[in-house]
Amino acid sequence: MNDYGTVVGDADDDVDFSVRGFTRLANGSITYYRRNSLDTYFMDRSNSGITVGVAGPPFSLGTTSGTPFSLKGSTFTPLTMTIGGTTYKKFTVWSINRWGTTVGAFTDSSGKRHGFKRFSDGKAIALDFPGAAQTEGFAVNDNGAIVGYYSKTASPNVWRHGFIYSNGHWATLNYPNSTLQTELSGISNSNLIIGTTIKGSNATGSFLYKNGTFKNIVMPNSNVPTYANGVSPGKDLITGASGYTGFIAPCK
Repeated sequence: MNDYGTVVGDADDDVDFSVRGFTRLANGSITYYRRNSLDTYFMDRSNSGITVGVAGPPFSLGTTSGTPFSLKGSTFTPLTMTIGGTTYKKFTVWSINRWGTTVGAFTDSSGKRHGFKRFSDGKAIALDFPGAAQTEGFAVNDNGAIVGYYSKTASPNVWRHGFIYSNGHWATLNYPNSTLQTELSGISNSNLIIGTTIKGSNATGSFLYKNGTFKNIVMPNSNVPTYANGVSPGKDLITGASGYTGFIAPCK
């Protein structure tokens, strides 16, 4: 979600079972999109109106099979990135900030999963938490701070720890329960962070973190876990879902 109230995401079509990206404007109007008749996932929307996402076959997220893109108006533009002389056309892009910087993850030729920070000119750097077997960047704010997760063991035996990366420095941020894994999925310009806890292979709920304090995010009158997956850059508005019901909520 951006500061103008535009929410992006994806929805399953009950007729042809495809996945379509959507934009929902602040007035409630919704538009659906497909990229080249492929399953289309919208990940983030900047304040300048640029949406980023991935198109590909089912279950392409988290693999090398998705084709990343940006969407401005009705124009899709494929994204590539160059790291150390190698150009990648298949990667997962999760977030974009006001400067056109994107973050996400890619898999190299040896099968290792890396996070990345891609600049608007297509040049990028790999993000690897020190000593980690795999790293994934999920969100970047307008100040360039990035959050995501790392694991010291490779897939399928991952144990996720949340990380913050800013100005070349790394920090770990874990939910205060040693039996739960942590993924950080959003960071605002005021450094409000949202994340999700995981037990085994199942997500268990979401939280917000600011100024040293964790607070669980719970949708009122819901009997299923609440998952937050985005925060607007300047207004600290949180988006997410509980079951099949999406929500927008101010940070309090």
